[in-house]
Amino acid sequence: MIYSINIKNIALISEADINFSDGFNVITGETGAGKSVLIGSINMLLGQRVSKDIIASGAKSAEVSAVFYIEDISVKNYLYDIGISMDETGELVMSRELFADGRNVCRINGRIVNVASLKDIGRYLVDLHGQHNNQALLDHNAHIHILDKFAKDKINNVYDEYKEHFLKLCSLKNELSEIEKSIAEKERKIDILNYEINEIKSVNPEIGEDEELKKKKEIIDNFKNLCSSLGRAHYLLYDDPDGNSAYQSMSNSAALLKEAERIDGGLKETAEIADGIVIQIQEVARTVSTYLDNLENGVESGFDIDARIDELYKLKRKYGGSLESVLEHLEKCEQELELINNCDEYYNKVLTEANREAKAAQDLAVLLSEIRKETAKKIESEICESLNFLNMKDAVFEVSFEKTDLSKTGCDKVEFMLTTIKDAPPRPLTKIASGGELSRIMLAIKSVLAETDSVKTMIFDEIDTGVSGIAAQKIGEKIKELSKNKQIFCVTHLAQIASKAETHFKIEKMSDSIKTKAYVQRLDDEGRINEIARIISGDKITSTTIKQASEMLDA
Repeated sequence: MIYSINIKNIALISEADINFSDGFNVITGETGAGKSVLIGSINMLLGQRVSKDIIASGAKSAEVSAVFYIEDISVKNYLYDIGISMDETGELVMSRELFADGRNVCRINGRIVNVASLKDIGRYLVDLHGQHNNQALLDHNAHIHILDKFAKDKINNVYDEYKEHFLKLCSLKNELSEIEKSIAEKERKIDILNYEINEIKSVNPEIGEDEELKKKKEIIDNFKNLCSSLGRAHYLLYDDPDGNSAYQSMSNSAALLKEAERIDGGLKETAEIADGIVIQIQEVARTVSTYLDNLENGVESGFDIDARIDELYKLKRKYGGSLESVLEHLEKCEQELELINNCDEYYNKVLTEANREAKAAQDLAVLLSEIRKETAKKIESEICESLNFLNMKDAVFEVSFEKTDLSKTGCDKVEFMLTTIKDAPPRPLTKIASGGELSRIMLAIKSVLAETDSVKTMIFDEIDTGVSGIAAQKIGEKIKELSKNKQIFCVTHLAQIASKAETHFKIEKMSDSIKTKAYVQRLDDEGRINEIARIISGDKITSTTIKQASEMLDA
């Protein structure tokens, strides 16, 4: 339950500290006074999306915090899982501050958390019912989810197992569809793959080959310059007919050093160096001569190099820009070709697995349907009884089932049916229910669901839409009955409902020359009488309406 709430700078409320009681808490006030601000503040605290426009004019941020009392072990387990401890008192303090730039600072027991954590834990703490929930009754797609809430203890494990098989089945069906597409264009695809494989293999590229060919081509393109330079070098090294080549000059020098060595043995090392230089000159000359011979042969094969470079360029342009990507494409094509050739076998394997998952999902869907139908029988009578109490005397509520193909919820289409005319067949809610009837139907559903729901706090925001008179009186009595086991908050415009509450809060708007503010006041007995009288008669409160209000509170 919610012990207390503190609101700062939210809409018209600059600051409010409110202590709630267990049982039935009612919130009233004139239209536009800010009743929705209190509910909106609780929504904000529970992680719902809010606009920064709620920040009061001139304030840097809006903030709401509340103290909850926790008994539910599932809430304590969730808190433990996210690293938040609780003491033996069971108190839980939650807060959220929204800044003008859109930032949020959220805390649980002082620890900073994200908005999603507030929302996750909020599901365990508060069940908030607004007018949009009534409209959900008009969407038959929501009915199966409402029904499943009634059957949650029986259905949850079965549904989780069903969902696992159904999702696998969907995945396998998608895979089968892709394989079938492949089979349909199998021959065309095989032709394309074979062509590309043969095209690459016929060229037989090697990684790095293109760079080597570029170097060779550069040499061939500079043939004349190379020949001139190397020819001149060979001439100077070895071929000068006048005996002035480096080889001849060095040979003569080496011979003279040999003669000198005979006279002075100390010149031996120098003579040996000279001999070595002669040998090196011979080697260089021989290398240059060989290079020139090869160069002439290379020029003859230059056209072959150009053709090879062109072949490699075409492959690179077509298959990815490099020889590495060309060879990767070749490997991919070969693998894909092998897969296509084996696709019949693979298709049958996937089909067998899909059939197995389909059978498992179908069996579980049938079990889900049985649980739902069993649950529907039970709640039909309970909801009819509750509707009867809410002054819908001839109402008959039924749950209609229609078998469907497997979907994420099973094989059922569930739709709530109603008749308010004696002996008339039930029809879909969308075709017969008025706004006031929707409010009472939802309240009847909530009251039956409350028996098995572990959430301890329920909020009804204008559950009185479209009702008055005896119907309003009955709604008040039903909420009063619910409050025996739940903490109830109810925003209402009707005295019949407000008079049934144990704790009454009035939200009042006051203006001065500067700004308008809203204030939340917990009413004493006299204040309650005056507020109920105001609701009955508007601004003109008389002794008659005071007496009527007093009688309503005493009833």
